[in-house]
Amino acid sequence: MKVINMKAKLYDQIKTLVDVQAEFNDQIVPKNTPGTVVECYENPEGYAVDLSVPNANLVGELEYVNVILYPEQFAVLDVTLQITATA
Repeated sequence: MKVINMKAKLYDQIKTLVDVQAEFNDQIVPKNTPGTVVECYENPEGYAVDLSVPNANLVGELEYVNVILYPEQFAVLDVTLQITATA
């Protein structure tokens, strides 16, 4: 049985390390944009991620953009550390 080490898992919180081209329009999503992993792919390793992009014209002022990211394009955030720091 082959063990695959994946960088992220489903529902991990991430931030982009590079500018990313949106899949369905000409929008460029800037680096440091937060997001959530919604699907994981093993071969090649990749992740479908919903990115939270500010948009003051929308209710809630956020637009969600779904993109495919590779491991070198994002960092996984340590949510446990964030929760502890705010408690």
